[in-house]
Amino acid sequence: MSPEIKRTAAAFLETAGNWSDDGTAVDNLVRAGASPAAAATASVLQPSTARAGELTVVYPQYGGLARDTAAVIALVGQNLRTVSGPWIRELVVDVRLAREPGGNWTVERLVPPTSLGSPLPLTDTAAAVLADPKIVLPDPARSDVRTGRIDTQLLAILHALSREFTLTIQVMHTGHIQTVFPTARVSNHAVGRAVDIREIDGRPVVAPAGDDRPLRLMRRAAELGATEVGGPVDLNGVRKGFFSDRVHHDHIHLGITPGDPPAHLR
Repeated sequence: MSPEIKRTAAAFLETAGNWSDDGTAVDNLVRAGASPAAAATASVLQPSTARAGELTVVYPQYGGLARDTAAVIALVGQNLRTVSGPWIRELVVDVRLAREPGGNWTVERLVPPTSLGSPLPLTDTAAAVLADPKIVLPDPARSDVRTGRIDTQLLAILHALSREFTLTIQVMHTGHIQTVFPTARVSNHAVGRAVDIREIDGRPVVAPAGDDRPLRLMRRAAELGATEVGGPVDLNGVRKGFFSDRVHHDHIHLGITPGDPPAHLR
């Protein structure tokens, strides 16, 4: 779906995130032709203690697609050289793009990550998810779970799914768009009640047709109580619960909305 959007986002991040002693992330972007306003937002990729950096885009996931605007939720890995030694970290970055009059896409800004709030005591379910080798959590999602603020029912669904699948998580809260793009409606990700899965048993959700694991996982998640199940296929048509759109061909979204029934098949 519109691969030029992902390519543009990835190029912006790679240009910003690879610098040495004689440069900065912002300088790199300005030299490459980015607007000073867009370049300034890349400072999130350069901690104040870092003297050099290398960045790799692990996976660019769609966060929203509209006619002239888009969002990419990109998981990146950084190898930083700091004043106190090497620092390897992962980030999830919310990249906002706009279509120029000529039709090309350009990055407008990187959105600073938000926080779920002060930590709460961990539940047994949260501890089990953190210890589960079949739930592969990038650093930002692991930090989200450690806050104790990710919904316990959602975590229980992930833990149950891991008995049947190996789940590679893309994003939970940190780095995700806080609203349902392009609306102002608050996303379940914003309040710790949603997760996006990019791989199942080591295979990307965007793998070629013929792999039934995404559909099996979607059905099983609904059986376990997920009220929102988005992915490459809508399994119940106009009824609430399951859904699909251009954004959800590259990941599976599982969410919990209090008061809503679990997603039901046709």
